[in-house]
Amino acid sequence: DHQSEGKRLKSISVVISCLNESENISKCMHSTLAQKGRKNWGNHHHADGVREKERVRTKVVVVDGGSTDDTVLRAKKVVSDMKTKSDGKDEEEVIIVECAERGRAKQFNRGGRVVLRGSLEETKEENILVFLHADTTMPETYREDIYDALRRERERRERERRFPSAWGGIKNGCAKFARLGRSVGKAESTNENNRADVPCWGAFPIKLSGERSKWKKCVVASFANFRTRRTSIPYGDQAIFVTASAFAEHKFDESKMFMEDYEYSSRMKKCFGKPAICKSPVVTDSRRFESVGFMNTTMINILCVVGFHLKVDVGVLAKFYRNANKRREVDTN
Repeated sequence: DHQSEGKRLKSISVVISCLNESENISKCMHSTLAQKGRKNWGNHHHADGVREKERVRTKVVVVDGGSTDDTVLRAKKVVSDMKTKSDGKDEEEVIIVECAERGRAKQFNRGGRVVLRGSLEETKEENILVFLHADTTMPETYREDIYDALRRERERRERERRFPSAWGGIKNGCAKFARLGRSVGKAESTNENNRADVPCWGAFPIKLSGERSKWKKCVVASFANFRTRRTSIPYGDQAIFVTASAFAEHKFDESKMFMEDYEYSSRMKKCFGKPAICKSPVVTDSRRFESVGFMNTTMINILCVVGFHLKVDVGVLAKFYRNANKRREVDTN
Protein backbone atom coordinates (compact mmCIF):
# COMPACT_ATOMS: atom_id res chain seq x y z
CA ASP A 1 0.00 0.00 0.00
CA HIS A 2 1.65 3.24 -1.19
CA GLN A 3 -1.13 5.53 -0.14
CA SER A 4 -1.91 7.78 2.81
CA GLU A 5 -5.54 6.68 3.11
CA GLY A 6 -6.43 5.08 6.43
CA LYS A 7 -3.16 6.13 8.04
CA ARG A 8 -2.60 9.04 10.39
CA LEU A 9 -0.34 11.62 8.76
CA LYS A 10 1.28 13.12 11.85
CA SER A 11 5.03 12.97 11.21
CA ILE A 12 7.27 14.60 8.62
CA SER A 13 10.92 13.85 7.96
CA VAL A 14 13.06 16.35 6.05
CA VAL A 15 16.19 15.00 4.37
CA ILE A 16 18.67 17.79 3.56
CA SER A 17 21.52 17.15 1.14
CA CYS A 18 24.46 19.52 1.49
CA LEU A 19 27.95 20.05 0.10
CA ASN A 20 29.95 23.15 1.06
CA GLU A 21 26.82 25.08 2.07
CA SER A 22 28.13 26.78 5.20
CA GLU A 23 26.37 30.04 4.26
CA ASN A 24 22.94 28.42 3.90
CA ILE A 25 22.77 25.30 6.09
CA SER A 26 21.76 27.06 9.33
CA LYS A 27 18.96 29.02 7.68
CA CYS A 28 17.76 25.91 5.88
CA MET A 29 17.65 23.82 9.08
CA HIS A 30 15.89 26.54 11.07
CA SER A 31 13.19 26.77 8.40
CA THR A 32 12.45 23.05 8.71
CA LEU A 33 12.25 23.16 12.51
CA ALA A 34 9.90 26.15 12.74
CA GLN A 35 6.52 25.07 14.14
CA LYS A 36 4.51 28.11 13.09
CA GLY A 37 1.37 28.08 11.01
CA ARG A 38 -2.24 29.12 10.83
CA LYS A 39 -4.29 29.15 14.01
CA ASN A 40 -5.23 25.69 15.26
CA TRP A 41 -3.92 24.06 12.10
CA GLY A 42 -3.07 20.91 14.03
CA ASN A 43 -6.76 20.16 14.54
CA HIS A 44 -7.44 19.33 10.89
CA HIS A 45 -6.10 19.07 7.34
CA HIS A 46 -5.00 15.48 6.99
CA ALA A 47 -4.89 13.69 3.65
CA ASP A 48 -7.24 11.01 4.92
CA GLY A 49 -9.64 13.52 6.46
CA VAL A 50 -9.02 12.35 10.02
CA ARG A 51 -9.01 15.05 12.68
CA GLU A 52 -5.97 15.07 14.92
CA LYS A 53 -5.15 17.50 17.72
CA GLU A 54 -1.48 16.69 18.08
CA ARG A 55 1.27 18.82 16.66
CA VAL A 56 3.16 17.13 13.89
CA ARG A 57 6.42 15.43 14.80
CA THR A 58 9.43 16.53 12.78
CA LYS A 59 12.65 14.69 12.07
CA VAL A 60 15.44 16.43 10.16
CA VAL A 61 18.23 14.34 8.63
CA VAL A 62 21.19 16.35 7.31
CA VAL A 63 23.34 14.30 4.94
CA ASP A 64 26.69 15.88 4.08
CA GLY A 65 28.50 14.81 0.93
CA GLY A 66 32.05 15.50 2.16
CA SER A 67 32.10 19.27 2.65
CA THR A 68 35.50 20.92 2.95
CA ASP A 69 34.17 24.03 4.70
CA ASP A 70 32.43 24.30 8.08
CA THR A 71 29.01 23.12 6.89
CA VAL A 72 28.95 20.20 9.33
CA LEU A 73 30.12 22.35 12.24
CA ARG A 74 27.35 24.87 11.63
CA ALA A 75 24.77 22.08 11.36
CA LYS A 76 25.95 20.64 14.67
CA LYS A 77 25.72 24.09 16.25
CA VAL A 78 22.05 24.28 15.22
CA VAL A 79 21.49 20.93 16.94
CA SER A 80 23.25 22.03 20.14
CA ASP A 81 21.31 25.31 20.22
CA MET A 82 18.06 23.42 19.72
CA LYS A 83 18.82 21.09 22.63
CA THR A 84 19.69 24.06 24.84
CA LYS A 85 16.37 25.76 24.10
CA SER A 86 14.36 22.55 24.23
CA ASP A 87 11.45 22.46 26.65
CA GLY A 88 11.63 18.71 27.10
CA LYS A 89 9.32 17.75 24.25
CA ASP A 90 10.46 15.23 21.65
CA GLU A 91 8.52 16.58 18.68
CA GLU A 92 11.71 17.56 16.87
CA GLU A 93 14.74 15.40 16.17
CA VAL A 94 17.83 16.23 14.15
CA ILE A 95 20.28 13.64 12.83
CA ILE A 96 23.52 14.57 11.03
CA VAL A 97 24.98 11.96 8.68
CA GLU A 98 28.47 12.42 7.25
CA CYS A 99 28.45 9.96 4.36
CA ALA A 100 31.36 11.49 2.36
CA GLU A 101 29.63 10.34 -0.83
CA ARG A 102 28.91 13.04 -3.36
CA GLY A 103 25.74 12.94 -5.38
CA ARG A 104 22.29 13.99 -4.23
CA ALA A 105 20.79 10.62 -5.14
CA LYS A 106 23.15 8.83 -2.74
CA GLN A 107 22.64 11.43 -0.03
CA PHE A 108 18.84 11.39 -0.30
CA ASN A 109 18.73 7.60 -0.28
CA ARG A 110 21.06 7.48 2.71
CA GLY A 111 18.88 9.92 4.64
CA GLY A 112 15.70 8.19 3.50
CA ARG A 113 16.94 4.85 4.82
CA VAL A 114 17.58 6.46 8.20
CA VAL A 115 13.94 7.58 8.26
CA LEU A 116 12.54 4.26 7.03
CA ARG A 117 14.14 2.29 9.85
CA GLY A 118 11.41 3.45 12.19
CA SER A 119 8.53 4.81 10.14
CA LEU A 120 7.39 1.62 8.42
CA GLU A 121 7.29 -0.26 11.71
CA GLU A 122 4.33 1.94 12.71
CA THR A 123 1.59 0.36 10.62
CA LYS A 124 -1.11 2.88 11.58
CA GLU A 125 0.94 5.95 10.81
CA GLU A 126 2.33 7.22 7.51
CA ASN A 127 5.47 9.31 7.46
CA ILE A 128 6.15 11.92 4.78
CA LEU A 129 9.68 12.49 3.51
CA VAL A 130 10.70 15.90 2.15
CA PHE A 131 13.87 16.04 0.04
CA LEU A 132 15.41 19.46 0.42
CA HIS A 133 18.48 21.18 -1.05
CA ALA A 134 20.59 23.02 1.52
CA ASP A 135 20.29 26.33 -0.36
CA THR A 136 16.48 26.24 -0.09
CA THR A 137 14.29 27.29 2.83
CA MET A 138 10.81 26.02 3.64
CA PRO A 139 7.77 28.20 4.38
CA GLU A 140 6.75 28.32 8.04
CA THR A 141 3.49 26.51 7.26
CA TYR A 142 5.04 23.76 5.13
CA ARG A 143 3.57 20.93 7.20
CA GLU A 144 0.04 22.22 6.79
CA ASP A 145 0.76 23.04 3.13
CA ILE A 146 1.74 19.42 2.42
CA TYR A 147 -1.40 18.00 4.02
CA ASP A 148 -3.58 20.57 2.24
CA ALA A 149 -1.97 19.79 -1.12
CA LEU A 150 -2.48 16.04 -0.70
CA ARG A 151 -6.09 16.60 0.29
CA ARG A 152 -6.79 18.89 -2.70
CA GLU A 153 -5.14 16.51 -5.13
CA ARG A 154 -7.12 13.58 -3.78
CA GLU A 155 -10.35 15.57 -4.15
CA ARG A 156 -9.38 16.55 -7.70
CA ARG A 157 -8.75 12.92 -8.64
CA GLU A 158 -12.05 11.90 -7.07
CA ARG A 159 -13.93 14.54 -9.07
CA GLU A 160 -12.15 13.49 -12.24
CA ARG A 161 -13.05 9.87 -11.59
CA ARG A 162 -16.72 10.65 -10.96
CA PHE A 163 -17.17 13.35 -13.59
CA PRO A 164 -14.46 12.86 -16.21
CA SER A 165 -14.02 15.40 -18.97
CA ALA A 166 -13.98 14.27 -22.58
CA TRP A 167 -10.18 14.17 -22.63
CA GLY A 168 -10.08 12.59 -19.17
CA GLY A 169 -12.49 9.88 -20.32
CA ILE A 170 -10.28 9.11 -23.31
CA LYS A 171 -7.17 8.88 -21.12
CA ASN A 172 -8.89 6.67 -18.55
CA GLY A 173 -10.26 4.43 -21.27
CA CYS A 174 -6.83 4.07 -22.89
CA ALA A 175 -5.26 3.29 -19.51
CA LYS A 176 -7.84 0.59 -18.78
CA PHE A 177 -7.40 -0.87 -22.24
CA ALA A 178 -3.63 -0.96 -21.75
CA ARG A 179 -4.03 -2.75 -18.41
CA LEU A 180 -6.35 -5.30 -19.98
CA GLY A 181 -3.84 -5.83 -22.75
CA ARG A 182 -1.21 -6.81 -20.27
CA SER A 183 -1.60 -10.22 -18.67
CA VAL A 184 -1.51 -9.09 -15.07
CA GLY A 185 -3.14 -10.51 -12.00
CA LYS A 186 -6.17 -9.05 -10.33
CA ALA A 187 -4.19 -7.88 -7.31
CA GLU A 188 -1.82 -5.82 -9.46
CA SER A 189 -4.69 -4.26 -11.39
CA THR A 190 -6.41 -3.30 -8.13
CA ASN A 191 -3.18 -1.81 -6.84
CA GLU A 192 -2.82 0.35 -9.94
CA ASN A 193 -6.38 1.60 -9.52
CA ASN A 194 -5.63 2.55 -5.91
CA ARG A 195 -2.51 4.39 -7.00
CA ALA A 196 -4.57 6.51 -9.36
CA ASP A 197 -7.06 7.46 -6.62
CA VAL A 198 -4.85 8.68 -3.76
CA PRO A 199 -1.79 10.93 -4.24
CA CYS A 200 1.40 10.06 -2.43
CA TRP A 201 3.90 12.67 -3.66
CA GLY A 202 4.17 16.34 -4.51
CA ALA A 203 6.27 19.49 -4.47
CA PHE A 204 6.26 23.22 -3.75
CA PRO A 205 6.24 26.22 -6.06
CA ILE A 206 9.49 28.14 -6.12
CA LYS A 207 10.61 31.67 -5.32
CA LEU A 208 14.09 33.17 -5.76
CA SER A 209 15.81 34.84 -2.81
CA GLY A 210 16.95 38.44 -2.54
CA GLU A 211 15.65 41.87 -3.54
CA ARG A 212 18.11 42.54 -6.36
CA SER A 213 16.51 42.37 -9.84
CA LYS A 214 13.28 41.38 -8.16
CA TRP A 215 11.12 41.60 -11.29
CA LYS A 216 13.45 39.23 -13.18
CA LYS A 217 13.28 36.74 -10.33
CA CYS A 218 9.49 36.92 -10.35
CA VAL A 219 9.43 36.21 -14.10
CA VAL A 220 11.83 33.26 -13.80
CA ALA A 221 9.95 31.80 -10.82
CA SER A 222 6.59 32.24 -12.56
CA PHE A 223 7.91 30.46 -15.63
CA ALA A 224 9.29 27.59 -13.52
CA ASN A 225 5.99 27.22 -11.64
CA PHE A 226 4.00 27.31 -14.89
CA ARG A 227 6.27 24.60 -16.33
CA THR A 228 5.69 22.44 -13.24
CA ARG A 229 1.92 22.79 -13.47
CA ARG A 230 1.90 21.91 -17.17
CA THR A 231 4.38 19.02 -17.12
CA SER A 232 3.76 17.73 -13.56
CA ILE A 233 7.52 17.17 -13.25
CA PRO A 234 8.97 19.42 -10.51
CA TYR A 235 12.66 20.21 -10.19
CA GLY A 236 14.68 19.11 -7.18
CA ASP A 237 14.88 22.60 -5.65
CA GLN A 238 11.08 22.55 -5.26
CA ALA A 239 11.30 20.34 -2.14
CA ILE A 240 9.83 17.10 -3.51
CA PHE A 241 7.92 15.12 -0.87
CA VAL A 242 6.73 11.49 -0.89
CA THR A 243 5.12 9.09 1.55
CA ALA A 244 7.46 6.67 3.28
CA SER A 245 5.79 3.62 1.73
CA ALA A 246 6.18 5.07 -1.78
CA PHE A 247 9.85 5.88 -1.15
CA ALA A 248 10.44 2.35 0.18
CA GLU A 249 9.80 1.06 -3.33
CA HIS A 250 10.94 4.01 -5.46
CA LYS A 251 14.28 5.47 -4.43
CA PHE A 252 16.58 7.85 -6.26
CA ASP A 253 18.72 6.39 -9.04
CA GLU A 254 22.26 6.50 -7.64
CA SER A 255 23.78 5.83 -11.05
CA LYS A 256 22.82 9.37 -12.08
CA MET A 257 25.08 12.13 -10.78
CA PHE A 258 23.13 14.83 -12.63
CA MET A 259 19.39 15.50 -13.03
CA GLU A 260 18.67 12.76 -10.51
CA ASP A 261 15.81 14.84 -9.08
CA TYR A 262 14.21 15.35 -12.48
CA GLU A 263 14.48 11.63 -13.26
CA TYR A 264 12.90 10.82 -9.89
CA SER A 265 9.97 13.19 -10.53
CA SER A 266 9.44 11.69 -13.98
CA ARG A 267 9.36 8.20 -12.50
CA MET A 268 6.98 9.20 -9.69
CA LYS A 269 4.61 10.80 -12.19
CA LYS A 270 4.60 7.64 -14.27
CA CYS A 271 3.92 5.43 -11.24
CA PHE A 272 1.58 7.58 -9.15
CA GLY A 273 0.18 10.28 -11.41
CA LYS A 274 0.34 14.05 -11.02
CA PRO A 275 2.02 15.55 -7.95
CA ALA A 276 0.19 17.45 -5.22
CA ILE A 277 1.36 21.06 -5.56
CA CYS A 278 1.42 23.22 -2.43
CA LYS A 279 0.38 26.86 -2.35
CA SER A 280 3.18 28.45 -0.33
CA PRO A 281 6.54 28.64 -2.18
CA VAL A 282 9.95 27.50 -1.04
CA VAL A 283 12.72 30.10 -1.35
CA THR A 284 15.85 28.97 -3.17
CA ASP A 285 19.17 30.81 -3.39
CA SER A 286 19.47 32.96 -6.52
CA ARG A 287 23.28 33.17 -6.62
CA ARG A 288 23.60 31.14 -9.84
CA PHE A 289 20.96 33.22 -11.61
CA GLU A 290 22.73 36.42 -10.56
CA SER A 291 26.22 35.23 -11.53
CA VAL A 292 25.34 33.45 -14.79
CA GLY A 293 22.35 35.55 -15.82
CA PHE A 294 18.63 34.93 -15.59
CA MET A 295 17.99 34.21 -19.26
CA ASN A 296 21.21 32.23 -19.65
CA THR A 297 20.46 30.02 -16.64
CA THR A 298 16.90 29.40 -17.83
CA MET A 299 18.05 28.42 -21.31
CA ILE A 300 20.76 26.11 -19.92
CA ASN A 301 18.14 24.36 -17.76
CA ILE A 302 15.76 23.98 -20.71
CA LEU A 303 18.48 22.51 -22.93
CA CYS A 304 19.39 20.00 -20.21
CA VAL A 305 15.75 18.92 -19.89
CA VAL A 306 15.43 18.54 -23.67
CA GLY A 307 18.63 16.50 -23.74
CA PHE A 308 17.34 14.31 -20.91
CA HIS A 309 14.15 13.49 -22.84
CA LEU A 310 16.24 12.81 -25.95
CA LYS A 311 18.12 10.26 -23.81
CA VAL A 312 21.44 12.07 -23.99
CA ASP A 313 23.89 10.57 -21.50
CA VAL A 314 23.63 12.39 -18.16
CA GLY A 315 27.42 12.61 -18.00
CA VAL A 316 27.42 14.60 -21.23
CA LEU A 317 24.61 16.81 -19.91
CA ALA A 318 26.49 17.40 -16.66
CA LYS A 319 29.63 18.43 -18.56
CA PHE A 320 27.60 20.78 -20.76
CA TYR A 321 25.91 22.25 -17.69
CA ARG A 322 29.20 22.96 -15.90
CA ASN A 323 30.98 24.35 -18.95
CA ALA A 324 28.05 26.55 -19.97
CA ASN A 325 27.81 28.03 -16.48
CA LYS A 326 31.55 28.75 -16.35
CA ARG A 327 31.51 30.46 -19.76
CA ARG A 328 28.53 32.58 -18.85
CA GLU A 329 30.08 33.59 -15.53
CA VAL A 330 33.22 34.76 -17.36
CA ASP A 331 31.14 36.65 -19.95
CA THR A 332 29.05 38.32 -17.23
CA ASN A 333 32.09 39.44 -15.28
